[in-house]
Amino acid sequence: MINRICVVFSTFFGLGFAPGAPGTVGTLGAVGVVYLLSLAGGVVFYSIFTLGLILVSFIAAGRCVRIFKREDPPEVVIDEVCGFLVCMLFITPNPLNLAIGFFLFRFFDIAKPFPIRRVEKLPGGYGIVMDDVLAGVYGNLCLQAIILLSS
Repeated sequence: MINRICVVFSTFFGLGFAPGAPGTVGTLGAVGVVYLLSLAGGVVFYSIFTLGLILVSFIAAGRCVRIFKREDPPEVVIDEVCGFLVCMLFITPNPLNLAIGFFLFRFFDIAKPFPIRRVEKLPGGYGIVMDDVLAGVYGNLCLQAIILLSS
């Protein structure tokens, strides 16, 4: 039962089973989460939710390593959800910002500039989740700069 819950959670309700680009599909699912969180409360609620999600994701993603018998199973996309939530932290989630944030996050998640590739080597769920959290930090900083420069 616990394994099934971990798989459902880690694949973000099955989005991780999308053929071809599960990380991109998982990130698209995260766009809806960002929007719903923006309706639910302010930045404090958003921040606490994101931190809680990251902590639970360490455990669930780590368990999925054993379930799927792979170090970084492509089906696990909860890390993309966490990373995109970090990318959009303190950002107004209007359509333009969501689109730019999406592309920035995916770019940094795929390119893995220093030290993201190094963090990816952390054991179990920590490496799976933290590389995406760092990609989210990079995306957030770039998006903050774009917003600042365009105003």
